[in-house]
This record gives sequence, structure tokens and C-alpha cells, in this order.
Amino acid sequence: MFYSLMNEQASLLGMKNSNFAVAHGMHHDQNYSTAYDIAVLCQAAIEHELIREVVGTQVRHSNSREFLGHVYKWENTNMLLKEGYDGLKTGITPTAGPCLAASIQKDNYTVVVVVLSCCSMESRWYEVPKLVNWGLKKITKLMNSSLRPKLKKKILKSITYI
Repeated sequence: MFYSLMNEQASLLGMKNSNFAVAHGMHHDQNYSTAYDIAVLCQAAIEHELIREVVGTQVRHSNSREFLGHVYKWENTNMLLKEGYDGLKTGITPTAGPCLAASIQKDNYTVVVVVLSCCSMESRWYEVPKLVNWGLKKITKLMNSSLRPKLKKKILKSITYI
């Protein structure tokens, strides 16, 4: 079963609080995860060029093989692509509500943000940029501090997954 492979891979990535019972991503009582685990998954996923290309595509057109002249159009639901974000995954489930996993290259950092249970579908589009800016301010302040490099590295690692 494909979900067994998903659980194996999740374990290898260090996703300790996730379980996958079905591979399709739709709601299932035995599917669960955390924002941290999803961020770990996202970080691993964006290391692959094809995944970055797919999740970062705003619009895709494809000619039908069956209906000559018909063109299919897919539009990415991630509104942050228009703001320079690289993409990742939008979603909504009964238990997690409106969700978004987003990444952006900014100030020489790759920032991955995962928000779950947003108060509305639209709030994802303004909450994630606020979190990115907050995180980058914290990182910049740390890097400009007079702390020893080893201590900076240790602190940076600890705040990477807030």
C-alpha cells in the first residue's frame, strides 16, 4: 500500500507526529500531522526541482487528447505565488480548517511557513507574509548580534521551526 511508503518516508524525515492511512490527501480519521512535521516535509520536497516547478506554476494549459480543440486549464489556488512565493500546498480539511504551506526565498534564506486552522480561507494570504517578515526580523537581529558564531548557529537552529 502506498500509504505505508508514505509513513516510512515520513519516519526517515523525522516526522514523529504524522500518520498517513490513505494516499489521496482527503480527510481520513487516521490521517494526522503537525505544522512542524509538514514544514519538515516541505523542506525536503523543495529540494527537488520538479516539485518546485509544479508547485510554483500559476497556470497550466494542456490540449485534450480525446476532444480535439479542447484546452484544459489548471490554476494554482496559492494566491501568494503572485507575491513572489515559491508555492507549496493550499488545503482545507474538517479537522485542520483552511491551511497553507508556503515557501519563499528572501534575504538569502528559504523560509517555509505552515499555518493550520486559519480563521478564514482569505486570512492565509495575509497571515503567512506577516509570519515570514516576523521570522526574518528575528533572524536578522540574531545574525547582527555580538553573540559568538557557535551560539548564533545553535539559536538559529532552534528558531528555524517555530
